[in-house]
Amino acid sequence: MVAPKNRPPQDALPPRLDALLEALMDRDFAARLRKVYQAAAVAIDRLGHLSIVKYEPTTAEPDDAADLSLWETMAPAIGETLVDVNRLVVAIRDAFPPPARPAAANDGGWAPPPASSDERLSQEAEAVLHASAERLSKRVQELGVQMRRPEVVSDRWTLMSELAASRADFRNRIGDLVYLTAAAFADVRREDVVPGYANQVGARVALRGAAADLRRSLQGRLERAAKATDAQRPALARQAEESLAAFVSLPASLALKTPTKREIIAARGRLRAAGTQPELGPDALPGLVEPFLALLDEAMEELTRTWLTVHDRAVWAASGVRLEQVDMHLELGSPGAARVLEEAVTAAGALSGRSAPFDAFLRKGRQETSAGLNEAGARDLLARFRERLASLPFS
Repeated sequence: MVAPKNRPPQDALPPRLDALLEALMDRDFAARLRKVYQAAAVAIDRLGHLSIVKYEPTTAEPDDAADLSLWETMAPAIGETLVDVNRLVVAIRDAFPPPARPAAANDGGWAPPPASSDERLSQEAEAVLHASAERLSKRVQELGVQMRRPEVVSDRWTLMSELAASRADFRNRIGDLVYLTAAAFADVRREDVVPGYANQVGARVALRGAAADLRRSLQGRLERAAKATDAQRPALARQAEESLAAFVSLPASLALKTPTKREIIAARGRLRAAGTQPELGPDALPGLVEPFLALLDEAMEELTRTWLTVHDRAVWAASGVRLEQVDMHLELGSPGAARVLEEAVTAAGALSGRSAPFDAFLRKGRQETSAGLNEAGARDLLARFRERLASLPFS
């Protein structure tokens, strides 16, 4: 598989991880660990970029009956998942062959202590790799059985959900083994050493922002529907369906979980049907849209908890630092205040979707900074920015 020109090789390592390997004193150990990390990078990349969208159903309804042809249709994606993980397991065992037999805790034998701190850390990392390989291998076997269960084989949505969840689980487990072994040798952050992790976070930041835009669009339709006549509301239902269609066509929507995709398809179907009616009562559109918005909010809250808590705190802290710089510029009468404020508003856009009031502030802040700020305007925006940052719902 040839990587596109704008993508690094599949086995490329993050700069921080590469530097960590270069700093290890035991060069043989470093070379073997590099092979494992490169195999992990390839597995993470393939598990993330293998397109399973073509297998997704186009309706939210379950399949009528069990049919092995469904499993056969999905077999290539399932097979590639198993192969990708098995290749990593083989790479780990080739680079760090497991001991001939597990050491029993009470076998009474004696083993010499590590000769140095570096040796102790190397042994710790090797133990993590052995345990990870064993668990990945076991999980591969479980997945093969799991994908043949009648309740899975009989429904395309269930099969898709199981496959997507398993691929995400494998990526997380592989990321854990990279992070844990790297952290044995240096104080590192997951996003700096796990291949592809920063891209995964970025995709979910984009998804949360797109979901916030969708929510605002649908709420606007509901507000117009409340003032519209019965004959005008079907057009608003069609427009709401178009908003959902545009949302799922965005690259960011690839990060959606399969159950959420299913709900979007179901909501589109209901809105499409409503749009064909000659008239709709005042409660029709809210009855279709509001339950979907509640589900979307729940999905984005889970996404934030699972993926973006550390990211959001970092953006929040960086925003506070920028606002301190704005304060210093203002005290000196420097024109840099407006520039740093604009940068702060732009950077804080990574928090879009975290809080509706903060989103509204950011939209207004972008307008103000693009129009130009004098000293009074900068001071006013700075005060409001600090107030909004302080009110963000960090737990």
